[in-house]
Amino acid sequence: MRSKRLSAVLLGAATVLASTGLATTVGASPAVAATGVQGPDFNGDGYADAVVGVYRGDIDGKKSAGYLHVLYGGPGGAGTTTATVSQDSPGVPGTSEDNDRFGSTVATADIDGDGLTDVVVGAPGEDVGDTAKDHGSVVVLYGSAGGRFERGRTIAQGPAGGGAGASLAVGDFTRDGAADVAVGLTHGEFGEVTLRPGPLTTDKPLTHLLDTGFGGTSGRLAAGDFDGDGTTELAVSSYSNDYSRTTLWRWTGSALQEYWRSPATGYDIAAGDFDGDGADDLALGHCLITAEADRPTGACGPDELAKGGKIRVLYGASSPEAFGTRNHTLSQDTPGVAGAAEEADNFGIRLAAGDLTGDGRDDLVAGTPAEAIGTADRAGSATVLTSGPNGLLDTSGTASSAAWHQGSSGVPGTPEVNDEFGSAVAVADYDGDGDGDVTVGAYNENSTEYEQTLSTGGVWTLPNGTGTGSKALTPRLFGLRGALYYGHVLGRD
Repeated sequence: MRSKRLSAVLLGAATVLASTGLATTVGASPAVAATGVQGPDFNGDGYADAVVGVYRGDIDGKKSAGYLHVLYGGPGGAGTTTATVSQDSPGVPGTSEDNDRFGSTVATADIDGDGLTDVVVGAPGEDVGDTAKDHGSVVVLYGSAGGRFERGRTIAQGPAGGGAGASLAVGDFTRDGAADVAVGLTHGEFGEVTLRPGPLTTDKPLTHLLDTGFGGTSGRLAAGDFDGDGTTELAVSSYSNDYSRTTLWRWTGSALQEYWRSPATGYDIAAGDFDGDGADDLALGHCLITAEADRPTGACGPDELAKGGKIRVLYGASSPEAFGTRNHTLSQDTPGVAGAAEEADNFGIRLAAGDLTGDGRDDLVAGTPAEAIGTADRAGSATVLTSGPNGLLDTSGTASSAAWHQGSSGVPGTPEVNDEFGSAVAVADYDGDGDGDVTVGAYNENSTEYEQTLSTGGVWTLPNGTGTGSKALTPRLFGLRGALYYGHVLGRD
């Protein structure tokens, strides 16, 4: 896979985090770990590992202190062995406190170049000092051969009320061979995107890139090589009450500067080389345009495809000015896309890219957590969109896809009201067969059992993006209590 992205994970639409996570060595093909695995390999055993950001998890009575739950890969896929990492774990900076929300965002990359994937974690509710609240912080946790994260460093803190770490993306944006981190802040009402330049072993301040406008969103972030020149650019997608926009940023020798803009935005974004031409493409999930004046531009595609949500795919090009001139728009009414478009389905509100077939092209997974399955409203589904030489649609405008939910053959569980299967999605090769596998979160699973388990949610594995060999991984299975919204945040590309 030729993609150049290092990215982050998304939390919910209200706090708008962006996207996280297939591991990479900085400056190498970012969807591949230093061990040659597609996906993050924290312990170097040759299998990709999954990481769940349990940002609403309780630690020793500290409500929503948050933690990471690592699902190590192996021949049987993710979850055979696990680990829990919090701010009370040895070597992890900070202390678990009420409402830190550690694990709200999780990005992965080989930060120190030792061949093992490291983790960048956002805690937007972190307090700094005794009086100021919700500065937010970002820490790096270093992988080890034993799979433990016992060495870490705080790399960024926000101002009081800043909520630093609400979104993250990792990549060598400054082209100096060291990992940099794009950090989103909420500031209560006015969001902001900043750059934390590398190397991350030294103390450096956050550099302002752009304001995301009124509404307190931190922007959705993704890293990719959108012009195929072998270097990494930053994609930022944001909206406010007044306007929406997606921008691309590249290094000019002294600063990151915007070089492309669209009035369209996505509730989630994902970078991947869907047509195999060597340049990354950008998918805008549940695409929307906020400003009335911008809607005639058609930047999200035909209006008739808007019902239930649509995905706008902007294809990369060797000339930066040509980015997005070739594009596709997909909805559940597109020929070949599984399902049927219905109001408020939220098709593509969660996205992840990765190679599920081994053909060298990235495929796209679209989470549709509000999809009704039978009579179960908001039971949710995940759609695998398989790519081809023309991208995600063939030359006739037809897609190749399959939709999966808890009522699908081989997938454990039963569709229930408000499960929200598809509330997070990720792609990595957890079983080591050479092709990517899909993980799907359903953060509200078993919410009716909360009083008994004090936990909600789950993560499902779909080997190679199918129901064959699928398994459900839940807090109850692992004996986790106080694990609210388990599966709302997944490390993903």
